[in-house]
Amino acid sequence: MAQNEAKQIDFNALRTVFDLEEIEWRIQQAGETNGRVWAICVPYVTNRAIQTRLDDVVGPGNWKNYFRQGPDGGVLCGISLRIDGEWVTKWDGAENTEIESVKGGLSASMKRAAVQWGIGRYLYALEESFANVNDNGRFRSRTKDGKAFRWDPPPLPAWALPKKKEKAPRAKAGDLEQLRREWEALLEFIKVVGPRVESDARIEVEGKSHDLKEYVRENWAGIKEQIGLARTVVAAIEASTGIQFDREAA
Repeated sequence: MAQNEAKQIDFNALRTVFDLEEIEWRIQQAGETNGRVWAICVPYVTNRAIQTRLDDVVGPGNWKNYFRQGPDGGVLCGISLRIDGEWVTKWDGAENTEIESVKGGLSASMKRAAVQWGIGRYLYALEESFANVNDNGRFRSRTKDGKAFRWDPPPLPAWALPKKKEKAPRAKAGDLEQLRREWEALLEFIKVVGPRVESDARIEVEGKSHDLKEYVRENWAGIKEQIGLARTVVAAIEASTGIQFDREAA
């Protein structure tokens, strides 16, 4: 599919939770009570992660963003998605930040506009979280009175974390040996019986029809490396010649 070709959007994929490295935390409020510094922090999705999510789900040519000045000096961001051939835009805005005011406003407004499309919206369901203030914290900040402190973000609840990918079970030595024998038998069958196929024999691979002999000749290197492809070729040879591959012997 071309990058600029409209495609069906999976909105559930837009709403999927992000990996931890794609989340950043910012201090929302900090102070000192009875000599102890405390801080409330909030999580955000990084702008880079938002752009990657849009590229992956929507397609690089099917989204775009706009920025314009807000009514009170802040920044408005609009994110447009091409849906059924039509551009649909959702807007949100943010005030400029004290540090890097323009850049901060652009970044914050895009994050909020992304939430309008469901990207990172789950983070808004989190309750207020206290930062772990400690001398060895990774991040630095200051209270409203100017006292410096270091802090670490709190852990996210399980529901806000991506599901762990299950590792495929390791094949046993006996299974690997059986697979190797089958593979060798498949390739031998193709070499011995393949030349007997009818001249008009066809093979279906990934929804496309090919001349069987020509396909085997042009893709032999791949057939030797992919057992699934070798099985597909053998099935096509069986259908053309009527000669059956002896699976029990393999």
